[in-house]
Amino acid sequence: MRNTTKKTSESKSYVYSRKHKIIAWLALIGIFVCGMMTGVSLWGYKHARMVDTTEKVENFVERNTMPCRVKEENLQRLLTENDHAHNARIYEKLVKIGCEKNKERFANFAESERELDDAMLYVKYGEENFADVPGIRPCEVIEKQLKFELITRDNPASWEHSRNARVYSQMAEDGCPENSEKYKQMALDELQIADGIKVRDDSISQDEMRYTVGTYKKLQMQNEARKYIKKAEKLINPGIDFIMELQRVIEE
Repeated sequence: MRNTTKKTSESKSYVYSRKHKIIAWLALIGIFVCGMMTGVSLWGYKHARMVDTTEKVENFVERNTMPCRVKEENLQRLLTENDHAHNARIYEKLVKIGCEKNKERFANFAESERELDDAMLYVKYGEENFADVPGIRPCEVIEKQLKFELITRDNPASWEHSRNARVYSQMAEDGCPENSEKYKQMALDELQIADGIKVRDDSISQDEMRYTVGTYKKLQMQNEARKYIKKAEKLINPGIDFIMELQRVIEE
């Protein structure tokens, strides 16, 4: 009777031991699977962080509730000098989330940037075919489209004259050679007007500084750009990061 009890006890012990081993293996497998899932999640997180910075800024501005004027200022900082397709996308975004009074103007800017991008592509890749159109030269198309960028309303502010100067400087650079000097002088005239109509010298905005420095750069007047930056730095102290941004524009 004792032998039977002893064997039964040993048998149960073996079953329990085997059962525990199986449970332990299952636990190890579970830990391994959890580790794999965590690793995949971390990889996905790192991959997501590689999303284009411009899209992050656009999405952030569009999602967050802030005054339309602030949204416009944030998005307009993403505008570039030479990527007209990118600029058109920014203006289209501004039409959606900008101030109501500016939507028509941004829509015109977007259309102008799209057409200007097409014209630049003709110049770069299809000038031979484009030249077949009677009486039209690529430089004329560029000038025509850039004119849509000019602000022509009554009594424009100083920063708007600075923006017009930036447009004229691009026309001098990318338009027809015979008009280059004319547009260069018009750009300088706009800068002079912008400087002359300021009520206070310390009211210069960062956008106005960007336009002015960009104009001098386009006109190959880097020394004038540096003098302007030093003058503005004394007047408004815009911060070292912004000054470095302007310096990079000159040196590019």
